[in-house]
Amino acid sequence: MATPAGLCDACSHRHVVTSGRGSVFSRCLLHDRDPRFPKYPRLPVTQCAGFARKAPDGEPGPHGKPERT
Repeated sequence: MATPAGLCDACSHRHVVTSGRGSVFSRCLLHDRDPRFPKYPRLPVTQCAGFARKAPDGEPGPHGKPERT
């Protein structure tokens, strides 16, 4: 069972990364533009200045791709 990621679970800037061994990580895409945001934040995230609620499934997100969880 995956650990709840807090705000990251509902954030459009979250990218889920699965390692070759099956470990799952939440990567923050904001880090690519602003190093103040950690690339792999400590979970669960309870507050974040960059939080942006993701679009409903199937609708384009801020990166032009449909959001998937």
